[in-house]
Amino acid sequence: MGHWVYMFSGCPDTESHQQVTNEVEPGEVMVLERASSPGIVDGFVRDSVDDVMMVTHYRWVASGQPSTVMPEIMQTLGLSQSPGERRL
Repeated sequence: MGHWVYMFSGCPDTESHQQVTNEVEPGEVMVLERASSPGIVDGFVRDSVDDVMMVTHYRWVASGQPSTVMPEIMQTLGLSQSPGERRL
């Protein structure tokens, strides 16, 4: 098993960066807490996956409190948070 490289871009408050992980397969969504601002998260959605090079690109959607970022991510993915509908 190899290592995946996650590339994050587009966040206006942080520079583009990457993260190496041992995950089996990259998820559709990543929510990362800011080290410099505890309680503030940056939400990203997956843009592309290169299975051969094991690189996944994520683009920024929103920043803020988790309770405000997750609805933005859901809307970007075309999902609803209604009880009977698909959830992440």
